[in-house]
Amino acid sequence: MIALRISRKLTLFLFVFGMIPIGAETGIWREILLENFELPNYNRENLRTKLEKGTKLPEISLSANFTAPIPGSKQALVLRIPKDANFPFSLYFPKPIEVNAFIKEITIPIYSSQSNGNLTLIIESQDAEVRQLNLTSLNYRGWKSITVSISKNFDQNDRVFLQKSSIRILGFFYLPFEGNDPNQEVLVAIDDITAIVRDKYRPLRNKEILLED
Repeated sequence: MIALRISRKLTLFLFVFGMIPIGAETGIWREILLENFELPNYNRENLRTKLEKGTKLPEISLSANFTAPIPGSKQALVLRIPKDANFPFSLYFPKPIEVNAFIKEITIPIYSSQSNGNLTLIIESQDAEVRQLNLTSLNYRGWKSITVSISKNFDQNDRVFLQKSSIRILGFFYLPFEGNDPNQEVLVAIDDITAIVRDKYRPLRNKEILLED
């Protein structure tokens, strides 16, 4: 009985002071779809490189025949990188993916032809700082579901009362492996991008008062 009373008091204390115990978060997370590559049109205008003008870019296409082994996938984005185009480049979404909820993690099925390159996610924080978050080394062959933590890498708390902040996902950055066979053709594919999110907690003007809608 004493232990139960202490547990109840601790839970009440954490709740009043704006902290939620781990057990209370059960059920508040939900999965949302960020991009399924079915509606937007992707072409070479979505590819950018900082190398000299005229640098050959990869071939980009949308394929209904080459998708990840996940339920509901109808189309995937495919990048074919010929040997004479195996240089660093960025792939930007036609429109940045803006998320106002609190993101726990993002999951992306990625196909690799075992090129040993590297793929990162380009994200703009709520402070308009653009950062690259490492996704995976492409040292495997086949499809692989990649999950990356956002909550551990970005501050997503609203700093101004009732002013919603957001994270914007801009695209991907590909960095080739210098030791690749010069005759090797690289193939990378990306399928449905999903995220685990929850609603943001409202900031407290007075930490002794719990704000309600």
